[in-house]
Amino acid sequence: MNSSDTSDAFLLPNPADHQALKDLIIPFVEACPDLHDMAYSAAQGILDKYAITDLGPDQVWWHRFNNTSVSSNTAFLFWEHYPSPIESLTLTQLVAQRFQAHDQDNADLLDSDGGFYNQDAHAPIYNETNEVKMYPSQVINDLWRINFHDRYWEKMGDFWTRHGDDYRTLAKLNFIAKALEEHDGSRLSNENLKTVLKAVAGNISWPITLDMLKAQAPAVEGLRVTPLYLGDYRASDILRIIDPQGRQILYTPGEQDAFHVFDSAHDLHWWLLGQNNHPDNRARFMAHFPLSAQQQDKDNVGLNHVIDLLYATWGHHDRSLFDQRTPDLGVDAFTYLRDSTRDRMFSDADLSLRSNGDLREKMWIGYLTVTTRLFGAMAVVGWPVALAAVGAGLANIGLNIDQAINGANANERKAGVLGAIFASLDTVFNALALGGSVELTEVQDAALEFSPQANLAAEDLPAYTATQPRIALAAPGHHYVSEAEDLLAPFQTNEVFDGLEVSSTEGKYRNVYLPEAGGAYIKVNDDFYLVRYVNEMQTWAIIDPANPFSFQRSVPVRLNAEGEWESLTRPGLYGGGKIFDKLPWGRSATPLPDVDSAPTPYDVPLELRDELQPMARGTLSERALDDQFVDITGSESALTTFKALRRTLYRDAEAFFARTTLAPKPAVPVFGPGSTPKDIIKRLLKDTQKLVIGENHASIGSKQFLIENMEPLAKQRVKTLYMEHLLTDFHQADLDLFNRDGVLSDSLESYLKNLDKGHGTDPTTRFTFLELVKSAQKNHIRVQAIDCAASYRSTGILGASANYRQKVMNYFAKTVIEADQAARGAHHWVTLVGDSHATTWDNVPGISELEGGIGLRVESSPPGGTTQIEVDPGRLAQLPDGLGTALVKNDLRLQLALPPALIREQAIGAALDKPGMLTLEQTGSQIELIHRSRDGSLVHTPIHKDGAGLYVIRPQWGSLSNRRFAKLADLAEALDRIGLNRVRVP
Repeated sequence: MNSSDTSDAFLLPNPADHQALKDLIIPFVEACPDLHDMAYSAAQGILDKYAITDLGPDQVWWHRFNNTSVSSNTAFLFWEHYPSPIESLTLTQLVAQRFQAHDQDNADLLDSDGGFYNQDAHAPIYNETNEVKMYPSQVINDLWRINFHDRYWEKMGDFWTRHGDDYRTLAKLNFIAKALEEHDGSRLSNENLKTVLKAVAGNISWPITLDMLKAQAPAVEGLRVTPLYLGDYRASDILRIIDPQGRQILYTPGEQDAFHVFDSAHDLHWWLLGQNNHPDNRARFMAHFPLSAQQQDKDNVGLNHVIDLLYATWGHHDRSLFDQRTPDLGVDAFTYLRDSTRDRMFSDADLSLRSNGDLREKMWIGYLTVTTRLFGAMAVVGWPVALAAVGAGLANIGLNIDQAINGANANERKAGVLGAIFASLDTVFNALALGGSVELTEVQDAALEFSPQANLAAEDLPAYTATQPRIALAAPGHHYVSEAEDLLAPFQTNEVFDGLEVSSTEGKYRNVYLPEAGGAYIKVNDDFYLVRYVNEMQTWAIIDPANPFSFQRSVPVRLNAEGEWESLTRPGLYGGGKIFDKLPWGRSATPLPDVDSAPTPYDVPLELRDELQPMARGTLSERALDDQFVDITGSESALTTFKALRRTLYRDAEAFFARTTLAPKPAVPVFGPGSTPKDIIKRLLKDTQKLVIGENHASIGSKQFLIENMEPLAKQRVKTLYMEHLLTDFHQADLDLFNRDGVLSDSLESYLKNLDKGHGTDPTTRFTFLELVKSAQKNHIRVQAIDCAASYRSTGILGASANYRQKVMNYFAKTVIEADQAARGAHHWVTLVGDSHATTWDNVPGISELEGGIGLRVESSPPGGTTQIEVDPGRLAQLPDGLGTALVKNDLRLQLALPPALIREQAIGAALDKPGMLTLEQTGSQIELIHRSRDGSLVHTPIHKDGAGLYVIRPQWGSLSNRRFAKLADLAEALDRIGLNRVRVP
C-alpha cells in the first residue's frame, strides 16, 4: 500500500487498553447463551432423575412410530417397533422442541406410540435391546416443569442487560479489524478504507484507544448507512454504506470477505445473484436474516422466493427488491447492530422454541426451513446471531450444523469463538504492522466518495448466445430465456375460462381472473397464465403451473397504460454493460498474467498425444511401458519416443540430485491448542510464499483442508495450486482453459473421476481431486500440473534406482514450479503431493527442501478426534524396493476432524466389506439401500414410494427393479432372494 507518512502513525496503543479489552472478552463469551449447552444440561438433569448413568443426552433418542408395532412382554414399554420412526429427536433436541401440542392432553398414548432408545433412526428394530428406561408420559411433565423456552429467554435478557455495551464495543472492534485485514489483502484501497471508517467510526484515529471503541460516532453528512433489505425483509447485520454518487460498500460480518465494493446498484444486484445461485451459499446468505423472514404470510411470499425473483428482475434494471429508498440508520452504526442483533435473538427464539404458553394455546407453527436439518433452525439462534458481528464466522458456528451442534462440545465452541474475537483485537492493535496505521490517522479527513478499485475492475463475460444468456454463465441453476425464445411459453396453462369476467377493473385485482376452482389468472394474447401476488414488489408474477409454490421460474408482470399485462423481464437483457466477474463474484486482487503454460523439454510431442492417450490415462499395461518390451504386432514409434523422453528425464534427475544444494527453509512456527485451519494458514504463509501439503492419496483430510479453506488461501494471496497426478503434456492445456473460463473438458473431468476412483477418495464425492480442482478455480486459484507422462508413467525404466519415482517427480516438479514463477511473477503457492514428496524420504530431498517452503502432512483425525496441529511424528511407509520401511515425516502434521456424515459413510464402508453386503440407511424421511457392488464401490439406491407401494430403480437387479412392494419387509425379502446379504451397521 502506498500511504503518506505521519508522526502519529508510528505510535503504539496503550497496553492497558489492550488488556482491558481482553479482560471483557472471556466473560462476554461465557455469558452469551449457548442454546445447545443449556438444552444439554437440562436433558442431563432428566437422565440423572431416572438414574440413567451410562448415556449422555445426545446418545438418547425419542422415537415416535406409526408403522409396525407389536406387543412384547419383555420390552420396558411392552411394545416392539420396526423398521423406522416417523419422528426422531435426541433428548437434547426434545428439551428445546418439546413434544407436540396434542400430546399434552394425550400423554398416556406416548408410552405406546414411542419411547426412548440408545440408537438413532437407523436401527432395524426397537425393543428391550436398545430401550432407555424412561416413561415418555413422565418425561413430558419434566419438560413442562423445565419450560426451557423461558429459561433460555431469561438468560438472553440477562446477557443483553449485562453485556449490551460490550457487544457494541466488540462489534466496532471487529468492523475495524476486518477493514484493516481487507486493506492489507488489497480488497479495500487506502482511500476507501478511510472513507468506510469515517462513515461509521469517524471518531477513531491512531493509536486506537478503548475510549474510541466505546464512544458512539455521529452520522456523517453525505455518507448514507442503511441496512440491506430484500423486499420487506431486513438483514439483521448487513450494512450498506452509500456515497453521493451511488457507489457503495457492503459490510457482511461473519463472512470470509466482509467488505464488497460496488460502483452501482446494478453491480450489487449481480453480487446478490452470485451469493444465492446454489443451495449452500443461499443458506449461508439467508442466515443474515431473521427466521421470521422465512415465513409466508398472506401475500408475503417469504425471503427464499424474493431471492428467486432477483433472477427474474435482472436485466430490466429493476432494483425494487433491494434498492428501496430506505431511511438511514439514524443512530450510531454499532448501536444499531447491537439492537438489531438483540431483537433478532429474541425473535428467533420465540419462533424456534416451544413455551408452556404455546402448548396451552395452539399447535406449534412447524419446523422452520432455514436448513434441511431438524436442528438447523435452532443452530442459528443464539451464538451465531450474537457473535457473527463481533468476529465469529457464520460458516463456522452457524451453518456448519454437524460441527456446531452435533460435533463439538461447549468448550470447543467457546474456544473457537474466543480465538476469532482475540484475532480481531490483535489485528486492530497491530495496525502498524499491517500497514493501516497511517490511514487510521487520516480517517477524519477522508473523502466523502468511494473511489473505483482497479483490482476489482469490471470485465466482460463472453457474449451470450441465442441458447444461453449471459447471466446463465455466471449464475447457473435457474431457467433463463434468450431473445430467440418465447418468454411465456413455459408457463402456458391451457385453461379456458369462457364467459368469466375479470374480478375487478381497479385496484389490486384489476384485470385478474378468479375462477371458482381456485387460483388467480391473467390473460396475455388470448392465453391464460397462473399468477400470484407478490406483496414485496406490489405486483403479480406469472408462476409455473407445475410448481405453483416456487418462484424459481417466474415472470413478474404489470399493467401498461393500455391496461394490458406486460412482463418486467425482457429476454436477451441478461447482461448489458460490464459486470464484475464470471464465477461467482469478484476476482483475484492481483490476478496472474494471462499467459499459456510453456511446454517442458520432457513433454510428449503434440502429434503423438492422441496415440499415447491410453498410456496417459493409465489403461496401457505396465508390460508395454517396460523399456525391454517391444510390440512386434504394431508400430512402436510413439512408445519409443516416450521411453526416450522418460530416460532423458531420469538421467537429468539423477544428475541434478548428485550436485543439488538445498534452499534455506523458513522457521517452522509453533502452534498452540485450538488453532483453527484459518489461523494455521495465516501463520504458515506469513513468513513464506511456499506451502507443500503432503498426503496419503486416499486421504479425505488433505482434500477437505484445501477445499474448505480455499477462500482463506486466496485471501492470503495464494495464486497457484500445484498438483501431482496432473500431467503438463496431457492436461495443462485443459487446465488453462478451465482456469480462465471455468469450462472443464470432458476428458479432464473423466481423468479426475478415475483418479478419485483409483485412489478410493471420499465416497460422498465432497472432498475429491475433482472437487478440489473446481474449488480452486471458483476462488481464482490457478491449477498447474507438476507431473508429466514421463515422470508419472515411470515404471519400467531399465536399470533405474529403487527410488526413481521420488527423483523424477521431485526434480520435474521443481523445474515446473520455478519456470511458472518466472513466467507469471513470484507469488504465493500451495502444492499437493504425496507425503513422501513433501520432505526428504529415502534420501531424496522433497519439494519443500528444494524450494525453501514448509511441509505440512494432512490427514483425517481418528473417528471422534478433533482438529490439531503438531510437529509431525511421522508414519511408517514401505520403501520402494519393498525390503523395509522408513518414516515419512514432514515438518508439521495437521489432523482434521471429519464431518459426521463422512464418519458415518466410513463406518458403513467398513461394515460392508464384501460384495453383496447391504444395509438400509435413513436420512430424514428418505430411506436408501447401500450395498457393496462387484467392482468394490459403495452404491446408494433410494427407495421410492408412490400410490402403488415402495420400489427401487436399479436395472442390474433384474425384475426387482421398478417392482412395487406393499411394505419394506417385502422388499427386504426380495433383496435376500437375489443374494444380497443384509447387515446392520451400528
